[in-house]
Amino acid sequence: MSKFNPTLATAIGVSLVTSAVAIGVSSLMSQSYTDMAVKNALEEQLPGAVDKTLKNREIEKINAAKAKILSKWSGASDTSIEGRHIYGNKDAQFTLVEFSDLECPYCKRFHDTPKQMADKSEGRINWEWQHYPLAFHNPAAEVAAHASECVAELAGNKAFWAFTGEWFARTQLNGQGVEDVERLAQEVGAPLDAYRQCMESGKYQVLIDNQVKKGTNMGVTGTPATVVVDNLTGNKLLVKGAQSTQVLLQTMQQLVKMRDETPNQEKLDPPSAATVQEIGAQKSE
Repeated sequence: MSKFNPTLATAIGVSLVTSAVAIGVSSLMSQSYTDMAVKNALEEQLPGAVDKTLKNREIEKINAAKAKILSKWSGASDTSIEGRHIYGNKDAQFTLVEFSDLECPYCKRFHDTPKQMADKSEGRINWEWQHYPLAFHNPAAEVAAHASECVAELAGNKAFWAFTGEWFARTQLNGQGVEDVERLAQEVGAPLDAYRQCMESGKYQVLIDNQVKKGTNMGVTGTPATVVVDNLTGNKLLVKGAQSTQVLLQTMQQLVKMRDETPNQEKLDPPSAATVQEIGAQKSE
């Protein structure tokens, strides 16, 4: 029988312990490397995932705001008529052509009057917008006019009208403007990048200038000013200031009485027209 060798037993024991420790260390290192790889992958992917989630939430907020805002302007068609911004029935008997400044306090006060008249007229009255930014409200007033035209180009006629309403709701008036115009444009449907390109182009400056000249030639000296048009005869009367519904209705009654007179067939030029022509029948109220 072989004798027990304590030295050999000790060596074997130490070897086994060393192997176990090595295996444990290797396992721990492997787990550590795995954990680090997972951590690094998460750190790389997480910001993108968070950004995507935040972006999606922002889009949802904008879309929700858009639906709510546009619902207030259901009386406007989605497309402009011959380049004109018209709210209501395009074949209405009467048109309220308003020369307005989006930074004008009186225009803000008046803004709901023609809208309600068009909404309640059962198609007999519509409302047309013409820009008339006042010099002492610039640059904010002209920025607003440009922005509204860019919105119309990118998102349609209904979005244009929604933009005017929201601008009046958000502006500090008298040239102080809206804090976040780009957000407003998005909330009525304009894609941000395309909107920025449109604003940078300044493409609507000529249109705005021509509408101001046209209004001045008609006798407009301040805002708001409304040219009431009888679409049956072409006769027109100018009403100055933020007048009441009653005053505008009385002006229409006067136009009806004028139907037996020689018609003035001259119509308002579309906003895109470069030539400014004067109106035949005018009256200041």
